[in-house]
Amino acid sequence: MAESGNKRQKDVNQGHTKKQYSDTAKSGAGVSKQGLRILGMTLICFALMLGVAAVNKSRSPEYLIQEYTIDDSLPRHVKFETMPADLPQQAVGFFFKYQGMAQYELCESIVAGKQSASMNFPQQAADFSEGRYIKEYIVHSFETLPGSGCDDLAKQLKFKEYRIVRVTFSQKWSEEALKGAPQWGDGEYTRNFAVGKERGLRGKWKIFEVGMM
Repeated sequence: MAESGNKRQKDVNQGHTKKQYSDTAKSGAGVSKQGLRILGMTLICFALMLGVAAVNKSRSPEYLIQEYTIDDSLPRHVKFETMPADLPQQAVGFFFKYQGMAQYELCESIVAGKQSASMNFPQQAADFSEGRYIKEYIVHSFETLPGSGCDDLAKQLKFKEYRIVRVTFSQKWSEEALKGAPQWGDGEYTRNFAVGKERGLRGKWKIFEVGMM
């Protein structure tokens, strides 16, 4: 009888041990699944944060600084003695910056309508590669005037509004370019730019007409 009792007690103890082992395994599996879910959510949130940061970076506005210089086989220099005071002036400021730094694709992006084609940016890029370009711009002053004289063109291009930006600047050509006797050589000039604002909440100011010097 004692032996039988011990046997029953042993079976009970083994049953408790198996149950405890089973409960522990189930608990471990639950914790493991929960941990994987948390890890997955963490990775998703991190990926979303990286995506938002990348979008914000791409949308962050570019700012002009007072002076740009590139010293290489094709030296370039742009200096603003006066910085732009409003958005139409800023658009024209970027025009001088992009032109002076030989960033013709960027320059084309801020010029609208037929004016972009007439400036022939691909040809300017080709001339630059051969050493024929304006190597220096010094912008002396900006002045914003009410829009006038370009009403029909501004309406055709569907601009919400436009201004005339008058710029006084000096320019210097490269030696290779001077051999071709450019129409407007080295010196100081004043030029008017018609700058229109696109419609919409994110409408940009773009140059759509450039006056004679």
